[in-house]
Amino acid sequence: MNHSLARFLSRVYPAKFLLETLKHEPQVQGHLHLEMRDERGKLVAVRDGFNIWTLTGREFLAELMALQSVNPTRQVFRNDRIAYVGVGTGAQLEVSNISGLVNPVPYRTGQFLAPLAAPATFPVSGVDAARTAVRFARRFGRNEISLGYDVVLTEYGLFTDGDPDNNWDTGSTPTDFDTASGRAPMAYKAEEPITKNVAFALDLIWEVRFV
Repeated sequence: MNHSLARFLSRVYPAKFLLETLKHEPQVQGHLHLEMRDERGKLVAVRDGFNIWTLTGREFLAELMALQSVNPTRQVFRNDRIAYVGVGTGAQLEVSNISGLVNPVPYRTGQFLAPLAAPATFPVSGVDAARTAVRFARRFGRNEISLGYDVVLTEYGLFTDGDPDNNWDTGSTPTDFDTASGRAPMAYKAEEPITKNVAFALDLIWEVRFV
């Protein structure tokens, strides 16, 4: 904010209100980066964009912050964590009430949820930098997603390892296509089309940043 604007606002609005408006509220920002490479490793396509956090994802973040009880034992509302990514060939408006991918596709025969690399990483600069971002990654091999045919990918979702039909229990999370493809993602991104076939591998990097 420039000084002239600050002086104007200080005359028009009470000082307390002005101070409140100048406070910086952190935002949760998700960013999806895609790289398509041929069998020689040559980069042939790149996609970038910011995702929407769904209501399901916002509930997930809120419940992660809260304790359910401390007596007689310490308990949390949920134990699930971001662990999978799903892809599709449909598209929809990026709004908070998204309840699933429009047209999900399997990444391998009969399976929808593809495990993300573990452990997740924290892209910080310097030893003492705060961990205000987390990075999820997945490489889809040449024989994944494109199961013998071209697949035009346009949508992506982040999912946890909790079962939404069993109070987000992590003991037996279904990942198969018939069961999991109808789940609501925590985060969703509709992207410009990118054609995946057996000639290409697809690298996916999804960062969640608190900015």
